[in-house]
Amino acid sequence: MKIFNFVKKFIFRYKGSLIVFLIFSIIGWLMSIIVPYITGNYIDLLLQSKDFKVIYDFTAKIILIGITTIFTSFIVSYTYVKIQTKSMTDLNFYVLDHVTKLPILYFKGVDSAYLNQRINSDSNTVVSFVLANMLDILTNALTIIFLAYISMRINAKLTLELMALIPLYIFLYFVFRKPLYIRGYELKEKQNEFFSKMNDNLQNVKVIKLNATFKEETERLNSAFEKMFNSLLRYTKVSYLFNSSNSMVTTIARVIIFFVGGMEIINGNLTIGDFTIISSYFSMMIGSVGYFLNLGKSYQDALVSYDRLRQILDEHQEINGTNRLEGIDTIELRNVSFAYDNSKKIIHDFNYEFKKGKIYCIVGYNGAGKSTLINVILGILVNYYSGEIYYNSIELKELDMYYIRRKIIGVTEQEPKLVNDTIINNLIYGVEVYDYKTIDKLLKDLNVNIDKFHEGLNTKLNEASSNISGGEKLKIAIARTFLKDPDVIVLDEPTSALDVVSIEKLKSMLTALKKEKIILIVTHNQEFLNIADEVIDLNRISKKVECLV
Repeated sequence: MKIFNFVKKFIFRYKGSLIVFLIFSIIGWLMSIIVPYITGNYIDLLLQSKDFKVIYDFTAKIILIGITTIFTSFIVSYTYVKIQTKSMTDLNFYVLDHVTKLPILYFKGVDSAYLNQRINSDSNTVVSFVLANMLDILTNALTIIFLAYISMRINAKLTLELMALIPLYIFLYFVFRKPLYIRGYELKEKQNEFFSKMNDNLQNVKVIKLNATFKEETERLNSAFEKMFNSLLRYTKVSYLFNSSNSMVTTIARVIIFFVGGMEIINGNLTIGDFTIISSYFSMMIGSVGYFLNLGKSYQDALVSYDRLRQILDEHQEINGTNRLEGIDTIELRNVSFAYDNSKKIIHDFNYEFKKGKIYCIVGYNGAGKSTLINVILGILVNYYSGEIYYNSIELKELDMYYIRRKIIGVTEQEPKLVNDTIINNLIYGVEVYDYKTIDKLLKDLNVNIDKFHEGLNTKLNEASSNISGGEKLKIAIARTFLKDPDVIVLDEPTSALDVVSIEKLKSMLTALKKEKIILIVTHNQEFLNIADEVIDLNRISKKVECLV
């Protein structure tokens, strides 16, 4: 029930398609019930009558049922795929949205390929389970009850002897329930880990080529495969034992139906037509009972996926307040400290106020904590710092920093990551208001020769932006930050891939913009010091950050 409650909100978004799916599924189920019954009656009528009208009537009915079945099967299959795909994608995106809002240190040591594969696989499993079974549980239960009633009316003795096997089916499920869950959970984990290793192999292909570590990579893949393969064998063994037990009971049922049924026909208590009806109906009942047993098995598989999704969703999201700002005049830090994993503090009792109209340079050696300080100021490490950070006199933890970072803060990272899309779509990524005139001016000011690209702004970037240089990538990221026209501009190591001419142009642009903005520049060299109003030197701190003004 908890799996259904978890998934229903995603499936019920498509009520129209769901109603069509349920109606035509019921029609298809009724057709499956009718065919054995009219077939049995037809056999008895053939044995009793030589009238060709019986053949014509039966043929017409079979044609009509066949056409109806084909049509309903198409509608059911089509609507199932439609609902299942959309619902699974909605659930997948829901979990991914939750993951992107987890504290940033959650991702420390997390394999993104493994996590993505896990979310996708588990979302598909739980949605497919609920959608496939929400009606089948009812129809299979009705099949057992309805067909048992009809069979009892035809021949109670044979029906009762066959029904005695049902408790055996139920017993087998409870015996195998826990082993199926344990082995199923283990297999899913090992599969995700194996596919993660395969993904790593492709992502690190350059490193592998440079070091010619083909042998080591093959050994790594083989090791991951062996773990997955052994897990698969353990799961297959338990699954086979369960299915074999199921088959054994089915075989006993066949023996009973042919032996007892044959005796009843000879004794005159059962017609051949009625025998075929009971035989067909009992096969359907066995199928329905088997469905419930396999439901137990598939439920254990779905439960594994549900538990793994819940494990992710139960992780607390990072702090994000509700207050929104439309502008930023000051950012003040009071006694702010930060350390990774209870280690030595990178930032200790830091006090500073950033004001609109100034350019601030944050300098220091690699590892001095420059980027960490920026991440603390921007609320990326909101769950982990101590002290207080105020934006316009409002504490950061009370602010909707998602809104603020989207609307009025612009950040260019040291190694910006561009999306696998066109240049223009990268320039306007996350930018709500823009015009092409401004874009052209920004690119010109940043010394970007867009004409060198065959399709200009519509040139599509390859994976990892490998068809443009590092400098061009950085310039596109800076242009996007400026296009956003934010109140706070943060540039993390903007000289890392720029030539001298581009650096000078960027300095001129920043000087022209600073009047209405707070500009923070993180750098390890002296390039921007001559335009800075204040310099924060992290090299000069021991326990406390000191500022050079």
